[in-house]
Amino acid sequence: MSAEHYAEEQQNEIEILQSIYPTEFTQESDDPRRFSLTILVDDYVDDLRPCTLQLTVEYTKTYPDELPVFQIGLADEGNEAPVGDTDAQLDTTDLEYLEQKTREIAEESMGMAMVFTMASNLKEVAVERLGQKTKELRRQKEERIQREIEAEAAKFVGTPVTRASFLEWKARFDAEMTDAARLAAEAEEKTAGARKPAVKKEDRLTGRQLFEQDKSLAMSDSRFVADGEVSVDSSRFAKDEEELSDASD
Repeated sequence: MSAEHYAEEQQNEIEILQSIYPTEFTQESDDPRRFSLTILVDDYVDDLRPCTLQLTVEYTKTYPDELPVFQIGLADEGNEAPVGDTDAQLDTTDLEYLEQKTREIAEESMGMAMVFTMASNLKEVAVERLGQKTKELRRQKEERIQREIEAEAAKFVGTPVTRASFLEWKARFDAEMTDAARLAAEAEEKTAGARKPAVKKEDRLTGRQLFEQDKSLAMSDSRFVADGEVSVDSSRFAKDEEELSDASD
């Protein structure tokens, strides 16, 4: 195939690409054989965070009988959109993987126009790659949340009760109750002793006063006298009272 024929093949493909990608096609230089395509990677079904790739292509003199020189990069590296904890992003490793897959599909199309096939396959593989990373991030988040839930629930789980642990607890409880009862009794005794007034010597009643306050005592003694069992000397009461009075002075 002559150089003119290659040039014509290449120009025909460029015109087709410009019609398919009217806003995505960009001429990179004055050389018509060098251009780029911007490819939006998105998938609203899986709710992926979209990104934009740039496929830069340069035809060789004998393209399409040999692969074009191409490069894949991120076109939105300056994107300041907030990134969530489950929003996957393509990195350098991913770009290398995409270039490998794009080269494989290009080799299968050797001998015919292949840039459209390369661009279409690039978007498909990029969406798949981004979807895999997004699913992994979501899985990790779910596991993290589950661990947090389990850790929080563990705070409210008590120690299982067994017969041995119950008997041990009951022994401690009974001992505590016994000590509490003993302390309460001691406190009650101290309180009762503090409340009981001391009987002063001067407040004690004499024998005569006791007889005067309780007539039954005199009647009881009178019964004994009547029965002839006891003789009472009343003069002793006055004498006893005087002795008690002198002793208190």
